[in-house]
Amino acid sequence: MAINGEVKLTVSPTLHPANITSIDGYDAAKGYVADAVTTLDAAHQSVAHVIEARQKVNLDESRTPRAKVLMTAQLADKYSEKLQKQFESSWSRLDKAIQHTEQELSQPLQQQAGAGTVNGEIRAHAKALSRDDRVKLLTVAIESGDITTAGAILGAPPYLSGLSDIEHTHFTRQYHEATNPEMAQRLKVMQATREKLQRAHPALLQELEKAVGATRRDVERLQAATNEAEAALVMKDFNPAEH
Repeated sequence: MAINGEVKLTVSPTLHPANITSIDGYDAAKGYVADAVTTLDAAHQSVAHVIEARQKVNLDESRTPRAKVLMTAQLADKYSEKLQKQFESSWSRLDKAIQHTEQELSQPLQQQAGAGTVNGEIRAHAKALSRDDRVKLLTVAIESGDITTAGAILGAPPYLSGLSDIEHTHFTRQYHEATNPEMAQRLKVMQATREKLQRAHPALLQELEKAVGATRRDVERLQAATNEAEAALVMKDFNPAEH
């Protein structure tokens, strides 16, 4: 078992907050992912501190290598416990925000109130088209901002226009994304941020282990041996022996 080898350690780039702040569209959505940036920054700084602590502990010649490992591991465990809560909190907030935004981008459309019989005529026209032409009609309407056409088709039950439920849901989402690009971009940033956190969490545990200089299993064995030794050094009261 290699303990506290003198190696030059640096924190993994996976834990750097720039992984989030460099996401395309971050500036417009940073208020929604600020907590995640703080969590990643805390993870990066925590590992850096454990590395620094290990280097300074190694300079203490009065302590054995095993003692140095245990001291560094205790610090790493404290950071690990704290950061686990931060990661869970960030995930929870992101999941809720993503779910809410998903719902907003999937809301049923409302037809224009004053469209009169035009809505019905548009739906009848769409229904009479082939599937490919119907898809093309909706795609062009959404991309060009033709609210009248898109609203008439998507603001009513899908079968009235010859759409399947899946197609209706798909084009409704496209319509919302086209008419509310800021929200759509914000969703992409939040989803990308969640992915960065999911990658960073296992990396954090690995980086803390590297910073300590021993595996979790080795630390547990060292601690068990230390506990046994300390228990043996406790003074006991003995009953008089019978003669």
